[in-house]
Amino acid sequence: GHTGGFFVRRLGKEKHQENIKCVVRKESDMQILDDASLNITKAYGDLNDVAFLRKEMKGYELVLHIASIYQSSNVITAAKKAGIRNIILVHTTGMFSRFKSASAEYIAIEQSILDENSDMNITILRPTMIYGSKKDRNMYKLIDYLNTHRFFPIFGNGKNLMQPVHAGDLGDAYYDVIDNWETTKNKQYNLAGKYPIEYIELIRTVEDALGKKVYNVKVPIWFSLFAAVVYNKISKGALISVEQVQRMMEDKNFSYVDATRDFGYRPHTFSDGIQKEVEQYLEEYSNEI
Repeated sequence: GHTGGFFVRRLGKEKHQENIKCVVRKESDMQILDDASLNITKAYGDLNDVAFLRKEMKGYELVLHIASIYQSSNVITAAKKAGIRNIILVHTTGMFSRFKSASAEYIAIEQSILDENSDMNITILRPTMIYGSKKDRNMYKLIDYLNTHRFFPIFGNGKNLMQPVHAGDLGDAYYDVIDNWETTKNKQYNLAGKYPIEYIELIRTVEDALGKKVYNVKVPIWFSLFAAVVYNKISKGALISVEQVQRMMEDKNFSYVDATRDFGYRPHTFSDGIQKEVEQYLEEYSNEI
């Protein structure tokens, strides 16, 4: 996956010697795992299959679950049956949104896991919006849109705060949380980019990295919601959802001071992180045209 690849690279950089097992799908791109000079075993299976997970977890000391919050309960159940007591779950700050449709469900999942597994060491990491390469589902689309269009709609006044986090910073965080386990176990950390940034400034930063001038058109929120409803009904590949428009009305900035204190978390600024992603995009774009 996206952040998992950066985590594997960090393991390689640190010359990690312990045994590692990765649950993968047969159709996944496993080039990063194959190229890593690490003691990696691949287990082909499904995270919904608790019996499979239990079998593959036997003999290991710690589980890092990156894939999805919706499989977290399965992973916890399998780990407990396999005799593992140390778990890191990567969830999302989306649980704090007033508008995100799944936020209540996210909260319920986390609370249930913590209430029912008090005998285990469970650390929860909650990233903000993740970016950092073509594998991200957010900024890469935005970069492509800004590169290929002259106008970009800003829903509302564009003053809402965002704090995207680079996937490389998360890969490092996974390693550092494990490396400082006696301090980080049974903790919860929100992981964000270095500074909050206004949405309109985020757009300008991407434009600058592309070396392009795009005309930003501010659209009132009430009209934006109406337009988003219509747009999503007529377009299968809609760039923005009604929920995303609603979330333009709330700030998405989070403190990570406890992460810096406990395991030295020091994320990139958005301007530094997005520059690398834009460079990757432009290289691929030039090869396509």
